[in-house]
Amino acid sequence: MSAKIFLLSNKADKAISKFPLKIQNKIDEAFDKLKTNPLAGAKLGGELGGKYKFRIGDYRIVYKFNPKESRLEIVKIEHRQGVYG
Repeated sequence: MSAKIFLLSNKADKAISKFPLKIQNKIDEAFDKLKTNPLAGAKLGGELGGKYKFRIGDYRIVYKFNPKESRLEIVKIEHRQGVYG
């Protein structure tokens, strides 16, 4: 199953530009993986229930996936220490 619709929140888009180039490249690679396999991340619970996380070193991509619409939405991308708070 792949994602046919890919959305990037304004918050996530702004965050990407602040990361080092090496991390930006890894984020691009992660986006390609998630577009191909949106369920590659781990399900989150609690306040972030219904969302998934995908790990990139010390950074996390938090996203939502709607299989009925084949829609992947990147909610935020942050360092692991601040992403869950």
